[in-house]
Amino acid sequence: MISALPTRHLRSLPRTLAPLHRECWDSYLSRLATANHISHLLLHEQLDNADWIPSGNLSLLDCISALSGQPRERLLRALPDLQPSEDALKPASLILVQAGWTPQEACTRCTKAKGVVMPVRHWVPVGTKLCLKHGRWTADRSKQFDIGSLPDVLQAQRRYHRLVLRHGWKAVVLAIREASGFGWRWWENYADEHPWRHRLAVCCGPQWNGYENDPRIVACTYPETVALAELLASPQLRGLPFTGEEADMQRFVTEIRIRAAPGYVHDDSDRRHPLVRWMQQEVHRRSFPNPMSAPF
Repeated sequence: MISALPTRHLRSLPRTLAPLHRECWDSYLSRLATANHISHLLLHEQLDNADWIPSGNLSLLDCISALSGQPRERLLRALPDLQPSEDALKPASLILVQAGWTPQEACTRCTKAKGVVMPVRHWVPVGTKLCLKHGRWTADRSKQFDIGSLPDVLQAQRRYHRLVLRHGWKAVVLAIREASGFGWRWWENYADEHPWRHRLAVCCGPQWNGYENDPRIVACTYPETVALAELLASPQLRGLPFTGEEADMQRFVTEIRIRAAPGYVHDDSDRRHPLVRWMQQEVHRRSFPNPMSAPF
C-alpha cells in the first residue's frame, strides 16, 4: 500500500534493488515499487507531489537515491536517463534519443541470469532487434522469441551495426525504414524458393499461418531488409537510378536481385510496386535544395 511510504521524508524503502546496466529510470522505479508491494503508478504520482517531497526541490536522481538507498554515483552509472543534461530545457531521455539510443524491452534470459524475473526496459542503440548473446528477438514488445537457429538473422544484426559505423545512425534508420516499407507484397512475390520462407518454416513450423506484421515475418526477412538498407544507405549506390545512365540503372537492379529479390524485374509502369513508388518519392526528395531536410 502507498501508506507504507514515509510521509514528507524520503527515507529508504524497506527493500532495495540494484539497478541494471543502461536500465530506464522508470523501469527501475517500477521494479523498486513491486519489490516493496507499492503501486508503481502511485509511487510516480508521489514523486510529482510537492507536498510530499521535502523543501529544496530535490532532483529526480536525489529522490530515487533516497528511496532506493542506492548511492547517486551508482545510479548515474547504471541509469543513463538520469544523467544531468547540458540543456536544462531538454530531459536526458530526449538527449539520448537524439544521440541514437532508444528504450526497449531487455532480453528476458539476460535479466533472468541476473535474478530479475519481471520485465525490464533498457536503453539500446536505435535499430537493435535482438539479443546476440541468447539469439532472442527482442524488438517486439509483446513477445520475445528464439532465433538462435537462424544464424543469418544474427549476422544481419552485426551487419546493421557495422552499417551504422559506416554511414551514421540517422541515414541507416531511414534506409531500414524504407527497406521495411517494401513490405509483405514485396516478399510474397518471391514464393517458395526465397530464403525467408525457409527461415519462417524453421522458426514457426511448416503449418504456420500468420499476418503481415507478425514479428516473426519481420525477423525472418531481416537479412534481406538489412541487405537492402546497405544499398539505400550508400549515397553512391542510392543515386544509381537517377543518373540518367542505363548502365547505372541496370547495376541498381542487379544489386536488388543479389541482395533481396533474385527474380525482380523492373517495370517503370508498375506504379503499385513498392520499389517504383520509392523511386518516385526519391525523385521528389531530391528536388529539394537540401535533400536531407526534405520531409520523409
